[in-house]
Amino acid sequence: MKVVDILSFGFNAIKRKKVRNILAIMGVAIGIAAIISLSALGGGFQDMVDIQFQQGFSSDTLLITTRGIDFFLPESDFDMYINDTDLIEEIEHVEVAAAQIQRAGLVEIGNYSFQLNVLGIDYEKYAEIYPDTFAAENGSIPTVFDNETVVIGSGIYNPWDNGTITGFVGDNLNITYVTRNGTLIEVKSYNATIDAILGTIGGISIGGPTDSAVFIPLEQAEEFFETSIADIILVQLDTDDEEIIKQVAREIELLFSDQIQVVIPTALLASISAIISAIELFMAAVAMISLVVAGVGIMNIMLTTILERTREIGILKSLGMKNRAVLAIFLAESLIIGFLGSLTGIALGWTLAVALGEFGIGDFIAQSLSGTFVGQMTITPVISSSLILTSVLFAMSVSAIFGLYPAWRASRLKPVDALRYE
Repeated sequence: MKVVDILSFGFNAIKRKKVRNILAIMGVAIGIAAIISLSALGGGFQDMVDIQFQQGFSSDTLLITTRGIDFFLPESDFDMYINDTDLIEEIEHVEVAAAQIQRAGLVEIGNYSFQLNVLGIDYEKYAEIYPDTFAAENGSIPTVFDNETVVIGSGIYNPWDNGTITGFVGDNLNITYVTRNGTLIEVKSYNATIDAILGTIGGISIGGPTDSAVFIPLEQAEEFFETSIADIILVQLDTDDEEIIKQVAREIELLFSDQIQVVIPTALLASISAIISAIELFMAAVAMISLVVAGVGIMNIMLTTILERTREIGILKSLGMKNRAVLAIFLAESLIIGFLGSLTGIALGWTLAVALGEFGIGDFIAQSLSGTFVGQMTITPVISSSLILTSVLFAMSVSAIFGLYPAWRASRLKPVDALRYE
């Protein structure tokens, strides 16, 4: 029997019981849609992390901290000081070492107020490490600090990305910082003039400029926050050679008697990528369970179909149709259901991934990363031809596996018994 005839039998059988088979197709489609949407979002998130990571943390830059990027490490009681940068700059291959003080404060501009990170930095060194992102789009970053000055991210200037402007260069800005001295709670204010507004940077940054941060001169941060302890020290090297970077990182650790953590960008990115891949694989495995459930539904439908078409099978076999032809016809029905379900699922999954990336997941991640509603992040789903092909093959394989027993059972019916069936 020709393949075209077998497929024709299969399509005609599916059309006769449209509602039942549409439900079977939708069962497969839901499983494939879950796999496609999760995989596409995972790939898009991975690409977004790579791009934003490169913008926020150069490959030739190290980050030194005592608090630890690794969540499994306890917080250290060891302190780094601003003048420790002098010692670090004496290490070979180190070009710039820039200390950073970071505190949370209430930032008020006109009628708007935000709870934001306030970073005390050396403007000149910071611009040298991040020449592309720590650059003014409006105003100019000051080099002389005759009065209290401040630089703000674009997410503060235009927080909702809808044209609502909170302030301009030359406007006043106030930072309220609450601290404690023993049992006494102190409320301090930093009144400043906005000298510069940065261009849009993007969502992810570790130690580098962000859209939702306020930057004040390091000297004034020391006075305002009453501390010389550095939360982070950024180190720029004169090379991006991985071996040299590891060597310098080890020298810095030894300089502080292994009481600090030196974060290497490539190693951190590899760890993040591994975590994303593991989560993506786990979610895809969960989604596959729904596809197996759909396979059970296909088996149930095919077994019911055999009972309804027993006399038809008997007639076909009495006319000379062989067992393998009957097997092929019923197996074709399962494969067609799987194929149509996979195509429907791919379309649904892609639509769902685009919708979540544009309106849901991206904003949620942006809020989680920045700790505020300021900023926006859109995930562009990534779907590859290999993912599509794998999804189609997987759906058809599941359909074939669960349709094989009913097809075999139909092929084993004896013509005489089948014709007697009522």
